Amino acid sequence: MREEIEKLLIYLGRTTAQVPALQMVIGYLMSDPSRVRFVAALEQGRALSMAVSAHRRIELPLAPWQGYIRGVPVPDPLTWIQAARTMSGEIAVRVSSDDALVLQLLNSLVAPEKARQERVQVEDRMQNLRVELDRALDLYNEVRHLMEIDQDRHQELEKFLSMAETEMQNMGRELAHLKERMTDNPSL
Repeated sequence: MREEIEKLLIYLGRTTAQVPALQMVIGYLMSDPSRVRFVAALEQGRALSMAVSAHRRIELPLAPWQGYIRGVPVPDPLTWIQAARTMSGEIAVRVSSDDALVLQLLNSLVAPEKARQERVQVEDRMQNLRVELDRALDLYNEVRHLMEIDQDRHQELEKFLSMAETEMQNMGRELAHLKERMTDNPSL
């Protein structure tokens, strides 16, 4: 992975020679490529991140570089580098490019990150479903208890019981589908 990161950084450095800000930042990233993580999208929670726009064939109204420290934009690369030197941890880099080689190299570096994020999303959804299923089961048990106590409201409570059963079945199916998805796709 480190070799791929270095290869991409070197290629970006060569193709963006006309942009001094990118040269400076790429040089900084090359000093410690183990900190660099290429991502598909920047997240607010990252301590250090940046967006690089390296287009050669099309003109886009994007700044060639934008840095972020704890989600706060830092437009000056020197200020960003000065702050980044005092901080530890990964540097998230999102690259926008129209260069086929850049896109190919990026895809191999970003794919594992995308899979990890998708796995986290599926696991979060499964956890939320379990919590909702527990609540629906509590509601179901409460309604059954009320039906035993209050015979006058039996017909009304029967509707709630039916709704709770339907919700539990739907959530159970979705949970089973998500579990199957996790086992069928081990890269998640």
